[in-house]
Amino acid sequence: MTMPSQILSGLRYGLRSPGLRRALWALLATALAGAVIALGWWGPARREQAQLQAQLDARRVALVQAQQQRQAARAQQEVLPRLAALESRLRAQTSQAELIQGIAALAARRGVRVVSQSFEEGRSQPDQAQPLYLDLGLVGDYMALRHWMADLATLPMWLEILEERLEPAAPGGSLIRAQLRLLTYRRGRELP
Repeated sequence: MTMPSQILSGLRYGLRSPGLRRALWALLATALAGAVIALGWWGPARREQAQLQAQLDARRVALVQAQQQRQAARAQQEVLPRLAALESRLRAQTSQAELIQGIAALAARRGVRVVSQSFEEGRSQPDQAQPLYLDLGLVGDYMALRHWMADLATLPMWLEILEERLEPAAPGGSLIRAQLRLLTYRRGRELP
């Protein structure tokens, strides 16, 4: 006899015993009961875990939305005063002469020379302010020109730099020639 056949014959002989048969049936019943209990516990536990996960996800979404709303409200509170200042600058009733005086005062304060200026009126739409373009030539060192451009925001009227070109004023020199195209709006017309 070979080894597997000896094992099989030993099992057949053992299964003839009523005590061993009862023990095997008890083992099978216990395994089946364990499987039923495990499945009965696992199903509700899985559903409970899915519900908890859904609640956590809903809370997470609510927290993110609340944080975004707070950030939007904070940003709005920060922007509202600046918006009022911007609107007042857009509606400022300044003349061309006042614009030149403001630019010249900034240039004198920063050590920049105004070497050329020309104006061009743009087309306006009905019920809108008329754009006024100012082509400006300046000479000064780089930092003075940079500070002068930053100071444009301090003028009472809206000014926007549309184009700028910087080049050396003389070869090997420290002065820079700046050609700027500025945009503002003509006096006497209301913005919508």
